Amino acid sequence: MPGRWWQTYLAGSIPALVLYLTLPSGIPQDLVYVLIGGSSVVAIMVGVRLHRPSTRVPWTLMALGLLAWVAADVLWIWYEDVLGIDPFPSFADVLYLAGYPLLLAGLAVLILARRRAGSDAAGRIDSSIVSIAFGLFVWASLAGPILDEAAGPLSHRLIAFAYPVLDILLLGFMVRLLSTPGLRTAAFRFLIGAVLLLVAADTMFAAPYFQDHYTVVMDVLWLASYVLWGAAALHPSMSRVCEPTDEESRAFSRTRTFGLTLAVLVAPLTLAVQLLIGVTPNVWAVVVCSMVLFLLVVARMTIAIREVVATASQRDRLQRVLSHEVAHDSLTGLANRASVLEQVESALHRGQRAGTLSALLFVDLDRFKVINDKLGHRAGDAVLCEAARRIRESVREGDTVGRLGGDEFVVLLEVLGSEAEALDLADHIVRALAAPFIVGGTSMTPGASIGIAFSVDARTNARQLLHEADVASARAKAAGGGRTHVFGKALRLELDQQAALEAALGTALTQGEFALHYQPVVATETDVIEGYEALIRWHRPGFGPQPPDTFIPVAEKSDLICEIGRWVLREATGQLSRWTAREPERYGEITVAVNISGRHLAEAGIVADVENALARSGLPAERLVLEITESVLVDVPTAATHLLALKELGVSISIDDFGTGYTSIGQLQRMPADTLKIDKQFVTFTTPADRDLVTLMVRAAHSCGMQVVAEGVETQDQLEELRALAADSVQGYLFARPLPAEAVEGPPGVSREVPRAADVV
Repeated sequence: MPGRWWQTYLAGSIPALVLYLTLPSGIPQDLVYVLIGGSSVVAIMVGVRLHRPSTRVPWTLMALGLLAWVAADVLWIWYEDVLGIDPFPSFADVLYLAGYPLLLAGLAVLILARRRAGSDAAGRIDSSIVSIAFGLFVWASLAGPILDEAAGPLSHRLIAFAYPVLDILLLGFMVRLLSTPGLRTAAFRFLIGAVLLLVAADTMFAAPYFQDHYTVVMDVLWLASYVLWGAAALHPSMSRVCEPTDEESRAFSRTRTFGLTLAVLVAPLTLAVQLLIGVTPNVWAVVVCSMVLFLLVVARMTIAIREVVATASQRDRLQRVLSHEVAHDSLTGLANRASVLEQVESALHRGQRAGTLSALLFVDLDRFKVINDKLGHRAGDAVLCEAARRIRESVREGDTVGRLGGDEFVVLLEVLGSEAEALDLADHIVRALAAPFIVGGTSMTPGASIGIAFSVDARTNARQLLHEADVASARAKAAGGGRTHVFGKALRLELDQQAALEAALGTALTQGEFALHYQPVVATETDVIEGYEALIRWHRPGFGPQPPDTFIPVAEKSDLICEIGRWVLREATGQLSRWTAREPERYGEITVAVNISGRHLAEAGIVADVENALARSGLPAERLVLEITESVLVDVPTAATHLLALKELGVSISIDDFGTGYTSIGQLQRMPADTLKIDKQFVTFTTPADRDLVTLMVRAAHSCGMQVVAEGVETQDQLEELRALAADSVQGYLFARPLPAEAVEGPPGVSREVPRAADVV
């Protein structure tokens, strides 16, 4: 696999190095040396072809540089092993020296390729510091002594002098490459390692000590340098070494700091070592290098300080941006909910200390949902932004405008002279939002309802004030919208009573205060009872019987309605199961209908609740009817899915109060229901239109395979009309009022036929 070739190359190079070390000096050993060097050139060209870097130039230049060295190695071996002459100086040195510029050019192109734009003064200074420090070391220990030697022609000394100088440049370019931003891939690290090993080997070779004590370690370092160069090119990450970056510079890390500190200390350490070993120091070289290094360090510190200041400024700027984003709505730029609550709380404290009046306006757009659904979210966002602009322009300077989410806005008013001032400003906002909005060439008028809540005493907090304004806004919207409503004492009393009622409902569940009454559902043609509808009743201690329409709406605003629904399911199925066990002939085919609220139907656990009730009572699923109001099918997105799951259990679904909602008759065929219950307002038959409408409902339901139950039947004439219209079943006071279970039972053996009661006026 091409992605593993670098591993194969490294694995193959190790035996070659071992073979080189085991062979005796001479042509066989030198041939292995040349083969390892030549393999690196081949590896680079193969790697370029395999991995296709964005620019091939640096790799090609480095391959040519290594090729020049391999050719020089061949000449060196020819002179030394074949001709038996000293290869220094010779044409081999020309090739060796020619390889350095090619390698330097390759590194330079690589450095440029890794940067897309901008300057990197810090990187250039860092590489200059290291190069000068290393140059001083080389001058003091290698280059200086070479030039000072009396023996040998000057040309020979200049050639020998060129090697350490070129190594200094090579090391400087390597440091410059390290300082550039960009990925530190495996190929990058192999490349850096190759340069370091090469410089180390050259330095040892030029050192006076090793002139007389040649060691094979130098050969191993040169060969390892060849191998790492080839492995760098074969590694898949070599294509990313040339990838540019927009980063300004590498981070000023501890490693970088340590390296620069060590480089700066080279000058005094060189002078100290020369004095200790008794060598005449080259004072001017040390002085000049120290001065240059000092200036470079000052320049580097200046850049570092600027980077710190820039980073701190950027951090502060980001903190300001983040603080603004955290506290503001991203769409309109207004204060968000958390920020509004915080500002309201602060305003209330200020008002309480100063004795001034504060108010909170809750602005709810009346027809935003219609606009959003019809024209899409982009148009909806445009409406919200325009509404935010108009509200800002309508308030006083210093007033806070926020968006809670959706189409809900708030305005915080402080230091009001009177409540009338807040009412006038609210009316001004209503008029501003009543003017047409032009979005995408379409004119629309969302309108707004505004609730106003005032800080009445020191006990008022932000959340309470927001809740009161929200309730007042809902009252304004319920009254037709496009108006304001103030949260006053009457509304506060109503909320307190509602809270007390909600708490009492919770107690009623735990204390067993609820009961079920049962009203029969009768077959139109036979007057035989087909089933019962279970209706909840509550005898509230201290208050007496409570009509369902006084407490069910309150329960529906919380999860209490789900708890109540679960209780009704258990009680109704259990009661019918007990009746059946007592008189199977009378109750064996009877069904029981239970009303399910929209909130309960929306819960994921509705199916499990029905299953549990059936399992607990032992009642067959087909004897349970679940009644769902027509509006629930529209308002609950998951209604259809949950109803289909319930039908799979075997229970029947009935659409209750049909005709009172927004469902058209044409939608009946898509409803997952078995029965249609016509609301009582349609069975009065006071006009010919009532009869026509009920006729249409019955025929439509029958055509969709549904049974029809008419509710609220109170007279014999109504029954006859429904019978003539082919309604399947009826329910109402004509037959019986809802009765407790014990009243429904009667004595054993009572017929299922219901005697017709007198007309109820």
